[in-house]
Amino acid sequence: MEKPLDGNRLPSTVGDRVIDKPELPAGGISNENDVHTEVIAGEMHLKRGRVGKFEVFSDEAPRLGGTDRYPSPMSYLAMAVGF
Repeated sequence: MEKPLDGNRLPSTVGDRVIDKPELPAGGISNENDVHTEVIAGEMHLKRGRVGKFEVFSDEAPRLGGTDRYPSPMSYLAMAVGF
């Protein structure tokens, strides 16, 4: 079996990209993401997530003890499935 391609080193030139090819690589594509999450102390259900240069916050509805200032974790999950 072929080794997977490194997803962080794929070509970005149109025509050379993996999505421009008629078939995906036989070994697939590997992709690693370092994601850091934390609960904000003293803020009930407020959570922060970081990946690369991006930062997102998550909260829960008041009926679950949150303040509803940010989307819930399940809302982010549903959006991820849609993307």
